Amino acid sequence: GRLKGKPLQGGAFQSFDLSYDATRIVFAYGECGAKVNAERPGWNLETCFHLFSVNVNGGELRQVTDGLFNDFDPCWLPNGRIAFVSERRGGYGRCHGGRDAPSYTLASVNPDGADITFLSWHESNEWQPSVTHDGRIVYTRWDYVDRGTSQAHHPWITTLDGRDARAISGNYPAPGTLGYRP
Repeated sequence: GRLKGKPLQGGAFQSFDLSYDATRIVFAYGECGAKVNAERPGWNLETCFHLFSVNVNGGELRQVTDGLFNDFDPCWLPNGRIAFVSERRGGYGRCHGGRDAPSYTLASVNPDGADITFLSWHESNEWQPSVTHDGRIVYTRWDYVDRGTSQAHHPWITTLDGRDARAISGNYPAPGTLGYRP
């Protein structure tokens, strides 16, 4: 990608997560800022957020994702992959005042950037994946189903490969109990 080999400075850093073996940190970075956006307005490789990882000592900076897509909210998964939220699946939200606004949905990728896989094909936005104690992905979803005016972002849970996505309502079934399906 075009940011590979460049120092990451003067942009925006967000969503840091420590690997399970405590050796690497994954995060989102965008070169955005007043100067960058004035010189290169609109969507381009520099103004999009991409995922990066780095050793905890600051060495071996690696760019994980690239392209004209915003990728952010990364988190390490127990299977070694990285879950994140991206607009690269395509699709647009329904309620944006007549303008095109991309949908951000759940995906995963290998730490070297290979094999980007969509974990969700939901029509609206999803945010902030994290891992539950039993090894599933929990995240928030902006859902239009039965929502009131003040509760648009509900917690959802899914398996590491995106199967069996469901809204969390109260306590969800624990492994080994009736109703649990990995």
